[in-house]
Amino acid sequence: MVRSALESVNVFTSWLARSLLLTSMRFDSSLVTNLKINIMSKKIIKVDENVELSVFTKFTKDLGLFQATASIWSMVSRDCTNSHDISDIELGFSINNKKCKYLGFQELYEKLYGKSTFNQFRADLTKEFEEEYFKQTTYKNL
Repeated sequence: MVRSALESVNVFTSWLARSLLLTSMRFDSSLVTNLKINIMSKKIIKVDENVELSVFTKFTKDLGLFQATASIWSMVSRDCTNSHDISDIELGFSINNKKCKYLGFQELYEKLYGKSTFNQFRADLTKEFEEEYFKQTTYKNL
């Protein structure tokens, strides 16, 4: 019985010590209020602004037996660099205006024009679409 009474006293003492510790760690609310006032009284100064436009453009080219489309994503920056860069060019192909799977078209192209010809065809077509994009873009004179 004495042992359980001592355990109860120890539990209460431990709880009391933790409560006092937490109470001593609280902030004085007047300090927090003064801090907010000091922060809010400072001026906000704009240091820099960078305007970038994300541009999506789609082109198509009829190549007789099939058609090629190019989806072009580019970024236009109107900061001190005035850069205009193409982020990605994605090619798609269709036959008789019906979209083809990319790998299926690649296989058909290489059967028609020879093995390992598709990569060069793709590179040439990508370059041609890139040049046409820069000719037609409305963001020439930033």
